[in-house]
Amino acid sequence: MDLLIRPYEGIGPVTLGMDRAEVRSVLGGAVRSFKKSPDSKAPTDAFDEQGLHVYYDDAGRAEAIEVASPATPILEGRALIGRPFEELRHWLEQMDPEIQVDDAGLTAPSLGIGLYAPAATASPSDPIEGVIVFKRGYYD
Repeated sequence: MDLLIRPYEGIGPVTLGMDRAEVRSVLGGAVRSFKKSPDSKAPTDAFDEQGLHVYYDDAGRAEAIEVASPATPILEGRALIGRPFEELRHWLEQMDPEIQVDDAGLTAPSLGIGLYAPAATASPSDPIEGVIVFKRGYYD
């Protein structure tokens, strides 16, 4: 499923700020809820068949959406999953010179997205395995 990223707004049919019922309605299909970690504010909704995890804030509003295969997140006409980390890092630096790179990927603060590649710095040609789209202040 192709999912267009709307920086700081959402991805595909999911808009950041939707409540849990709205997210479940627009995504449909099987969903399971779980705590991502013991410190999680609210349960995460996993739409495994679609490759989506939706994170909620204390008020039960979507604050971030994590995307993996089989979903295809698209930014500015470019599919992100499966592309080499280094290629996308260079491309995103042109749009956001303040990207933050770490061992497992990068975060582009001005775009409201992050890319996950487990060995990003050790193996920069490895493919992107996941994408996160988040609301302003998510990492503050």
